Amino acid sequence: MIVVASLAVSIVVFIIYALDRKAKGESISWETAGKLSLFGGILTSGVVFASTAENVTEVVKAVVPTTQDMFVGVPTF
Repeated sequence: MIVVASLAVSIVVFIIYALDRKAKGESISWETAGKLSLFGGILTSGVVFASTAENVTEVVKAVVPTTQDMFVGVPTF
């Protein structure tokens, strides 16, 4: 899952960069394209890893009631 998402985002980032450069009439800088693709993939793998952890649901269940009280609960001072 992590590898597939990272590769997909890397390809999309490269395509967007290439389209942007072609729209401006400039040549593609392969070094910049590689850096953008690499960092996009790394960022995506971190987000996917953090969001698919086993204990995320437990953390969300613990945080949601207190967060809801902030917006719909009775204010106490």
